Amino acid sequence: MKSHNSSSVSYIALERPASVRRFLPSVDDGGYLVSDFFLGDENASLRYLFDDDTVLKLSSLSPIVFYGDKGSGKTALSITLAVRWSRMTGSRPLGFATAKSFCADYASAVEIDDVTSFRSKYRGSKLLVIDDLELIANKNAAQDELVSTIDCLSESDAPLVISIHKLPSTVTGIKPALASRLTAGFSLQLLPPSECTLTALLRAFILDINDKLPIDELTQLCCSLKRNMSVSDIKTFVLLAHQNMNSAKEVNFNVLSPLMLQHLDGQTISIARISKVVARILRVKLSDMRGSTRDARIVRARGLAILLARRMTSLSLQRIGLFFGGRDHSTVLHAFRKTDRLVLTDSELAKFLSDVQTELLGHPSIRR
Repeated sequence: MKSHNSSSVSYIALERPASVRRFLPSVDDGGYLVSDFFLGDENASLRYLFDDDTVLKLSSLSPIVFYGDKGSGKTALSITLAVRWSRMTGSRPLGFATAKSFCADYASAVEIDDVTSFRSKYRGSKLLVIDDLELIANKNAAQDELVSTIDCLSESDAPLVISIHKLPSTVTGIKPALASRLTAGFSLQLLPPSECTLTALLRAFILDINDKLPIDELTQLCCSLKRNMSVSDIKTFVLLAHQNMNSAKEVNFNVLSPLMLQHLDGQTISIARISKVVARILRVKLSDMRGSTRDARIVRARGLAILLARRMTSLSLQRIGLFFGGRDHSTVLHAFRKTDRLVLTDSELAKFLSDVQTELLGHPSIRR
């Protein structure tokens, strides 16, 4: 366990072996958003759980249940704990599954009359991780099988690590027999980052994405939003700040703040919505904007939509290019930079920009 500059924030180095990704689809090919779990006082119990002495006696705490909101780090911590335990004890094999794959494997085993192989796979694990356990709700046969699996693992002192969005006993459709076994061990709720942890995460993303961003101003704004923010939300905030920064290294906070509030309220502005509004206000066809035409009016509208997509979403240049007919990232970047310069001298285009932002954000915003 290492410490950052802040005395109350430490971090857990996350394990992300490539072999696990095929078992847990929620871990994409790019790994995790951050390479470390930033550990503030709000999740202080993790310091005990990931202490070397505790890891060595993990079987006495089993089942270990991580629960919390999406993006709280449950999957990453489950994998990390399992890999660290295996490395320290020299025990293998580890078992990794989602509740969905556990149910599917069991159904297939029953269908081909080969439950023995299924049980050998799961019950033979020295440590078993099951992710997204809420997906086993109302799957009665699979739950009964999991109960028996848990009992077998317990008899062989093999730890079980579970991730789920809330305590099993409160999930509708999870049977009492399964819930009681899962609550007999060490259950730990993962809480959203506190202001101190949020600040540390924010600064890490800023240094990684654009170290010219005004750290203090962005930290103040992010903390003033007074919302529970996941690591993904914090990264989105920094990406939006980066994309709303002009050549003078100034961030358009009049756009950034309402954009982030919409994102946190689940009202994320999409590139499709941006393009529809641009097409309507500039009186062009959306199909033409997404096509190959080089008509000046269409190029103007397309450039404005690309500018806004870059500023108002966290999409990459490649993703924006795909939307606009498969254009490559260099073409998109050229259109963005050209339009960004034009709005400073072209009053009509600047007015269009303001009108589109007003409709998308729900109130006027100051042009930069």
